[in-house]
Amino acid sequence: MKTKTAKTKPSRPFRSSSDAIDEILSGYGPRARIVVLWRQLDGKHDVWTYLGRLDPAESEIEMIGDRFGGGWYRAKILGAWDPELRREEYFEQVSFGIAEQGWAVTAETRDRIRKQHGI
Repeated sequence: MKTKTAKTKPSRPFRSSSDAIDEILSGYGPRARIVVLWRQLDGKHDVWTYLGRLDPAESEIEMIGDRFGGGWYRAKILGAWDPELRREEYFEQVSFGIAEQGWAVTAETRDRIRKQHGI
């Protein structure tokens, strides 16, 4: 009879709110290696634009707002490469918003939207 071995996931770090990405990343510390970022296409709830793989140090709210502009975002927080599974360790996915009044959509973001969605 075969038995399954389960990996135990470390507990999630403390956060004052569910979208406090700065707190979440600092809670994971050096275990968080990559943040994969998407931006929701304006007016489309199920269409997301891939923005790239960022270093956690580049993933503070203000830095994301300056680089990509305001809007709704989704970030996957990944850890070290697992050679056995041939993928990065998955920690969690965080959704958050940045006020569009404070940060206009940047040229880089418009270019990515145009390339991925033909808009």
